[in-house]
Parts: sequence; C-alpha cells; structure tokens
Amino acid sequence: MIFSLSNHPFVQALGWAVLHSIWQVALIFLLFKVFSQLFRGKNQVVYGLSLVSMLASLLWFGGTLLQEFAPASLNPKPLPQPAFQPLNTIAETTVVEPIETINSWNQLTNMFTNWLEANSSIIGILWAMGVGLLWVRLLGGWWMLRRLKSRNVGKPADVFAQTCQKLMRNLGIRSNVVLLESSRVNEPLTVGFLKPLILFPAGMLMQLSPAQVEALLLHELAHIRRYDYLVNLGQIMLDTIFFYHPLFRLISREARQLREYCCDDVVLQHSADPMLYAKTLTDLKLSTLNLSTQFTMNATGKNSFSARILRIAGISNKKEARPNWMIIMLLPCMFAMLSWLPNKPKDIQEKEISQPVPVLQIDTVPPQKTIKAEPVAAPAPAEPATAEPVSPKSVAEPSPLVAVEAIKMNVLYIGVDNPLRIAAAGVPNEELVVDLIGEGTIDGGDGLYNVRPTTPGEITIRVMQKTKSGNQVIADQQYRVKRIPDPSPKLGTAKPAGGGFITKGTLLSKKGLTALLENFDFDAECKIIGYEMTILPKQKDPTMFSVKGSDYPANARALLESLSGDGDSVFFDDIKVQCPGDIAPRNIGGLAFKLRME
Repeated sequence: MIFSLSNHPFVQALGWAVLHSIWQVALIFLLFKVFSQLFRGKNQVVYGLSLVSMLASLLWFGGTLLQEFAPASLNPKPLPQPAFQPLNTIAETTVVEPIETINSWNQLTNMFTNWLEANSSIIGILWAMGVGLLWVRLLGGWWMLRRLKSRNVGKPADVFAQTCQKLMRNLGIRSNVVLLESSRVNEPLTVGFLKPLILFPAGMLMQLSPAQVEALLLHELAHIRRYDYLVNLGQIMLDTIFFYHPLFRLISREARQLREYCCDDVVLQHSADPMLYAKTLTDLKLSTLNLSTQFTMNATGKNSFSARILRIAGISNKKEARPNWMIIMLLPCMFAMLSWLPNKPKDIQEKEISQPVPVLQIDTVPPQKTIKAEPVAAPAPAEPATAEPVSPKSVAEPSPLVAVEAIKMNVLYIGVDNPLRIAAAGVPNEELVVDLIGEGTIDGGDGLYNVRPTTPGEITIRVMQKTKSGNQVIADQQYRVKRIPDPSPKLGTAKPAGGGFITKGTLLSKKGLTALLENFDFDAECKIIGYEMTILPKQKDPTMFSVKGSDYPANARALLESLSGDGDSVFFDDIKVQCPGDIAPRNIGGLAFKLRME
C-alpha cells in the first residue's frame, strides 16, 4: 500500500510542497522580524503581523501544493526508455561541449534535484505520518479538556459572579460567560468561545483581595473579548501542519507571548496599580503548574514570564529593545538564495528542449561488426597438482560470533568517553582490530575500548580480524550518537530545579547557580556561562542584572542582603550552559523563587 501511495501524484506534490515550505517560511520569518522591529512597542500591530505571517505560510504551502499537483496529474510521467538505443538516436540527443565549459556546480545541483525528485513522495508520506501522530495527541488534550469542564466544578459566591458581570459590561462582552471553581486546576484559565467558561482554583477567590480578583478576571475576560480562544485553535492547527519547521514555531511562540501582552494592556487600562497585578501574577506563577493542554488560555502564560512582569512594572527589557541587526543583514542573503534555488528536473528538461541543442555530426556510420556465436568447448577438469590456491576473498567463510557491548548506555554521547566491550568467539583479543566509521575517535585494546564521537547521528563500530592477507571484516555494529542531555538548573547544590519558596538566608548561603546532569551515568560536568537575574522587592521596582559565569555579582548580592525576606521575588532567566562536546552554549530555561521568613 505504501508503494502504491508513493507513486501517487498528490503524494509527490505534497513532498515538494513540504520541501519548498522550508525556504518559504524562512523568508516569511525574516520579513516578520524586520517589520516587528519597525513596529517595536506596538504589541497589537506585531501580534497581527505574527498571525498574518502564519496564515501566509499556510496559503503559500497550499498554493505550492496545487501548483505541483496540477502538472503531475495532467501529465503523468512517461514510461522509462529502453536501456539500448540505436546509434543514430544517441548521436541526435548527445550534447557535446568542451570540457572547460562544463560547470561542476550545475552538475551537483542537478544531482541534488534528481535526488529530491526521487524522494519527494517519501517526504510527503513522512509528513502525513507526523501530522497524524500530532492529531492523536491533540485529541487527547481535547478529551482532557472535556473532563475538566464537567468534573469537580462548582459555582463561587454571588459577589464574584456580580464582579464578573460588571467587568463584562465594561469590556462590552455580550456573550454569556460562566464563572466556576474547580479542584482540578491550579490557576485561572479560560476555555471555549461559543459558551466561554472561566475556571478558578477552588478557594482561590476567597484568598485574594478584591483588586486581585478583578485583575485576574480582567485578564481572562480580555481573552474572551479578543476571541483569543478561537484564534488559538487555528494556531494549534497551523503548528501541527508546520511541526517540522523551527522558524514557524518561533513565530507561533512570539504570537502567544504577544497575546498575553495585549491582555495585560487591557488589565493595565482598567487598573490603577500595575505593581499589584505584577505581584499577583508572580504569586500565581510560583505556586502553580501550567496545564499540559494547548486548548486553554492560562493566566500566567507559558513563555518569558519575567519579561512580562518587567513590562507590567514599566521597565524595558534591554535585550528586547536592541534591534536584531543580524536578521536584517540576512534578508539580502535570503533573496540571493532564492535566485540560486534550483528547479525540478522536469523544468530543466523542458528548458533544454526549448533551447537549441548542438548535435554531434556523423557523416558516415561504420557498419557494426557481426559477432558469430561459436560453440564453446567444455572446460577441462582442473588437476589438483596445478590448481592455484583460491583467494580468501572469493570464498565466503563463516565469521566468528562477535559481541559489541556498550558498558553504560546503548546510546553514545558526544564529549565523553563511551566505554565498549568487544570480544569475538575463538579469536584472541590481540588479533582484533577495531575501527570507527563516522566522525570521532576510538582507542583502547584487550577487549575494552573508548569511543568519543563528535557529531550527532550514527556511527559504525567495525570489528576486523588480522589475517595473513590483511584485516578481514567480521562484524559491523551501529550506534546512535546524541548530545549530552540538558542539565537541570539548580541554586547551589540543594534546591531542586523549578524554583519555589526559599528563605533569605538560604538564598544568600549559595554562591550562585549550578547545572546538574540528572540520571546520567557518564563523568561529565556542564558549566554555567551566564544568565539574567531579576530581583523584585515587595514594595519597590525590580532590578535586572546580566550575569557572566555562575556566581552572583557583587551588586546583586548587596541588593539581596537588603531585602526584607518576606514576599520578595528573585528570577533567573536565560540560563546558558556549556556541556562537553558543545560547539555553542545552550539555554536550559530559568528558575523563580519567592522569599519567606526564616
């Protein structure tokens, strides 16, 4: 069945649409970054640009699919030509060019496009399989959401329902919004667009002040007023279609972040105390865990929380304020690449047919010699005395049983020694020769070897036996090669990843941050290169520090010592680490802490 699908014109066109979308989405991403810099600070405009960029990616993808499918369905591929052709046919179709005019780069391009033509249907099938698996995951999230709306829910006190109705009138919301409490949620969230529903954790409304309740309700009602739930559904579908493209995921992530910014702007327009709203969100973030479904509008959001808090407090983030000149400089490079982009082989063939082709002139064709079939005499039996010894390469001899065992894990990691134990039945260890096929090195002996790969992917461990005629291959063993997994950020050596509540004394007793490789059997250490540290006192404006290395800077430690130790917050964002084998630092996320009394 898969073979029949691979020959279908639509599957081939789908593969080509996926391939073309790689550069198409990249171009749209570059244009989006340029225009987002021009409209920096106008969150609603940039949010609209992000939605337009994602929609343009879908339309371009669909247009390419139709463009590729129409010629393929109307003009099916011709049957393959016979392998042997008459001499005059070869002479008419042979292009004779001087050797010095042959362009090797064009030949390489043609080889690449021929490979794409041959494998376009496989790419289309793999894309369809990936989309199908993601749809199964989305159905699981939808099923969980249905249970969330109907189980363990109850009505809050009438005063909160009246507050919600008052805010709905202020925002001009005409649909019937239902406010409920649920024991299954950890933070306020909004679900549905035809019959919107706001869920608060059970008991939270009674613990918050009226101003805090209004701020959180305003944020959720802003999502309803802006139809964000419906937009998010469309965004989820697009994320599924372009699951393979990292630049599309960047656009989608920025759209979700800007969506929260726009709702925060609505809250700030109707609130007189931005710091109260910022502290409410901070308390909510530190005491909750986000729901693992994409169908909800969460109060705390999912990305760049500390940047959002700084923005609410009225402090500009220096990193966001810097124009991304690299993106602007890459734009001409993108257009240059588009001008180089090769066409499909069928386009090349049509172009060659339309152009005059030099023909090899043959005045006379010499007659071909006729070879008469003569009876072949049966070979005489070889005499044992004169028979030559048969080469070992021509006789398939049974290879000894070889065992190649990874001592620690079945996956080899970059930047560390991966020990292997190798043995062959009936072959002494000193007669074994072990080689590595791929990027990396291997050393050792007497049955124990260390492999140090340098590139992710696959490598082959080749085991050979020394013989008089040379080394004879007796076994090949393939292993997957991966980077060292991301470490977990920790405060000192005692506090687990994820943050939480902490005392001022414990915070000051630590020199800084560390990165721990959990459940990793190899002797490796990841070093922290730097991070962004934000200190948010209870009654003051926040202060941000750009830290190089792992230790607190002196001015940040001095500010920590001046904190009251009750209700203050500390954030560590963009924690960058360098692990063995890494070419560039990697970002492992952040930590958030709230101070409490000793």
